[in-house]
Amino acid sequence: MSNLRRAGALAEHPEWKTALEAVDKYWDPAWPTEWQRHYAALRELLTDEEDHSDVLPGFTVHGMDVGKWLMRQSQHAVWAGLMDGQRELLEAVRVVLLPPEQTEPAKTPKAAGSAFEQGVAALPRGLCDRPQGPRRAP
Repeated sequence: MSNLRRAGALAEHPEWKTALEAVDKYWDPAWPTEWQRHYAALRELLTDEEDHSDVLPGFTVHGMDVGKWLMRQSQHAVWAGLMDGQRELLEAVRVVLLPPEQTEPAKTPKAAGSAFEQGVAALPRGLCDRPQGPRRAP
């Protein structure tokens, strides 16, 4: 297929181009082939599924992290940069946008600085005040 996508490869065989377009109108997309491969893997994965809530980052198909790719495509900034055909393909497999990002970051509670301090803070109260180790009888 990649040889057929080269410029002028089908100049002498317009019937081949027509046949390919009949099978898949996006056989030679204007967007990167890598994007198309991820989409094709997602489409095949979702063929028998009702929803794609289980396709989380880390879910791989043929070595491609389709979950991470799907999460990225669902973000508003990425969605806005997609071509119309890409959005049509994603909408066809019921990909929905994530909720818009907050304009102000959520305030996080003040946490202890080091990992050790965070671990100590997570311990039940009084556990650190008890003497540790073997005890001697009086």
